Amino acid sequence: MKVTPPQDQSGMAMLHEYAGIILRSKWLILGSITLSMALAWSYCVIAPNFYRSETLIVAESQKPLENVVREAVEGNFEQRLFLIQRQIMRRDFLSEIAREFNLFPKEVEEGNEAFPVMALTGAIKVERIRADHAGNVFSGGGIEGFTVSFMHEDPMTAMKVTARIAEKFIEENMKEREYDAEGTVRFLDDELRRIKLELEKKEEQITAYKKSHTGDLPQQADVSFRSLDRLENEINVVKESIQRHSDRLTMLDKAVYEYQLHGWQNPAFGSIPRESDPLFQQLKELRDKLVKLRAEFRDEYPEVILTKEEIRKIEAELVESHGLDAIKSDKSPHDPYIQNLLKLQDDEKSELNLNKQRLATLHASLRGHEKRVERSPVVEQDLLLLERDYGSMKANYATLLDKRLHARVTENMEKQQKNGKFRIVDPAGFPRAPSVPNRPRVLVLGFLLGSVLGVGFSVMRERLIPQFRGPEDVELLLGPRLLATIPDFSFLNGPISRQRSISNTYLRKQPFGAIEGFQLEGTKGERPQRYPQNSGYYERRFVAKDFPHSMAAEQYRVAAARLLHLNTDASSKVVAVTSAIKGEGKTTTVVNLGYTLARDFGKRVVLLDCDFVFPELKHFCSIQPEYGLVDCFRRDIPVEEAMTSFADIPCWIMPTGEIVPGSTELLKTGPLERVLSQLRERFDYVLVNSPPILPVATMNVLERHTDFLLLVVRAGLTSQQDVKRALDSLRASNPIHVILNCVAASRLPYYTTEYAAIESRPPG
Repeated sequence: MKVTPPQDQSGMAMLHEYAGIILRSKWLILGSITLSMALAWSYCVIAPNFYRSETLIVAESQKPLENVVREAVEGNFEQRLFLIQRQIMRRDFLSEIAREFNLFPKEVEEGNEAFPVMALTGAIKVERIRADHAGNVFSGGGIEGFTVSFMHEDPMTAMKVTARIAEKFIEENMKEREYDAEGTVRFLDDELRRIKLELEKKEEQITAYKKSHTGDLPQQADVSFRSLDRLENEINVVKESIQRHSDRLTMLDKAVYEYQLHGWQNPAFGSIPRESDPLFQQLKELRDKLVKLRAEFRDEYPEVILTKEEIRKIEAELVESHGLDAIKSDKSPHDPYIQNLLKLQDDEKSELNLNKQRLATLHASLRGHEKRVERSPVVEQDLLLLERDYGSMKANYATLLDKRLHARVTENMEKQQKNGKFRIVDPAGFPRAPSVPNRPRVLVLGFLLGSVLGVGFSVMRERLIPQFRGPEDVELLLGPRLLATIPDFSFLNGPISRQRSISNTYLRKQPFGAIEGFQLEGTKGERPQRYPQNSGYYERRFVAKDFPHSMAAEQYRVAAARLLHLNTDASSKVVAVTSAIKGEGKTTTVVNLGYTLARDFGKRVVLLDCDFVFPELKHFCSIQPEYGLVDCFRRDIPVEEAMTSFADIPCWIMPTGEIVPGSTELLKTGPLERVLSQLRERFDYVLVNSPPILPVATMNVLERHTDFLLLVVRAGLTSQQDVKRALDSLRASNPIHVILNCVAASRLPYYTTEYAAIESRPPG
């Protein structure tokens, strides 16, 4: 048979699973808790008592000294608290406390000073607290402070030592404040002298910078801009003059050219008549003749020499008559008009050169002023930085002067008024109850430790020892042998009010209109007399009769139907129902399965009890028979006289009867085969309630006389190792099928629970 694996478990299913583990291991958990609580109580009784006294110290509001140097020498309260802890835990501080109260005289005499310090360090606590202005201690903002506590076996010593630690800390703090005040004044004086020197250096630096950048200073920017405008105007004027003289010089050059070429005189420069001295004409003719002669002859030629001599004589006469200029210009004769034009050209050239020099000077001056204007923002920025640094230093100097005044006042106040920045608000009190051991805490921790250990061991045991929890576990280990999966209906062991509160109604649903309870079907009036012991317990295990429409009863019908399907030849069959160990529900399975075969399938069924050690079928008999199976073995009693039946259904029970020593040995003899032969003739199915496989060897004898073997495995109880060992030891030749009993609802196949939930709804 193929079993469909269940869906993944949800969080609630996992919770139910762990709850089941806890319930199954409740005694282990209770024992672990009890042991832990006992150990915790023993510790509380045996351990010595230590008393802790505590005093509260708060930090006063900021005094003038803190206002003077708060930024430099004060941090937040966490940093101050760390320094306070180091101050109280100092070696010399604790050594003095130990000697003052003679706390460890033996160690001090032996010269072991480290031990008292270590012991006091462990006994003293410095912890931060916060309190509002009304004095209520809380963890939010407010006045900051801390507590100092000391723990000792003697409560009076604890109180005195705590008070002395607080007083000594306050005293040292006052001395430290006086020293801080004096040091602050000295520090401020040194800072003032240093800043004054820096101010003087900064002033000299600013003065030197202004001198080196004269003309580039921001206040001189307007003058520079005006100078630039003036220079630009002068440059324009000079440029115009240069242009004018250049134009006139061009006109003069043109007049000279025209006069020399055509003899034209420019009216703009006047009209002068030409001179008619024949020497000029003669000189010109001789010069022309000399040119021609040189073209033909050498200079040594006589005619060339004579011509040169004549030219020299005429030039001497002209120089004598008209001056040296008469023979210079092109070796031409003297002309007053030409001389006037040349003189005007020289004048214009002189003026033009002067104007150009003036223009170059003006351009150089303009570039200088432009550079000053360009440097002005940089100079202004540098000067602003220098002046800003100077202003900051000057402001710091003034602030330090004010702080020095306040520091001197504070110094006098510290020496005269003894102001402190810490104050004892709550003096050390006499401790009434011991601090160690803290009995409520120890007991709570013991309870928690026991719970954790118990639950941990339970879960570990469940995980380390594999058990059958669902049908998939059976299929993985034994293959397709699962006959049915019976859900857990253990809640029926409780009262009716508890059963009605069970949420899983599909486990116990009744026909519509029926009254829920334990009234057996087919019985009226008085219930027949039964064995008085645990009658209700056995009655509630009879779920196929008391809850015929529950899902558990439905699964028994599934098991019965599959058992009928295995009987291919429709002959009478002997079915042995056993288990690996005791307590897995084989007797419950025999009763419910047999009752279901008889009532729902109309088969004649007899329930045979072969468990002589723990016979339980007799508790399900309405009327106890006079004899039993053992009587049939020993006295040859007819089987009809050793059984009793249920009302209105063909189902009988044959109990064990009288139990005598050696009853198990009777199974090895012939009477067992004789009784089974008689039962095969009268009944369709003989269900044998067999003892467990592992504890006794009875099942090895019964197996040879049966046709089928049903192995009952209780989910969450039987380990897989026990089942494998039981099957290996049995070595059965007949087919073995498994009924998984007491399965949690979360482990049932999803289709089973869904169909049961749908079926439980009212019609319409």
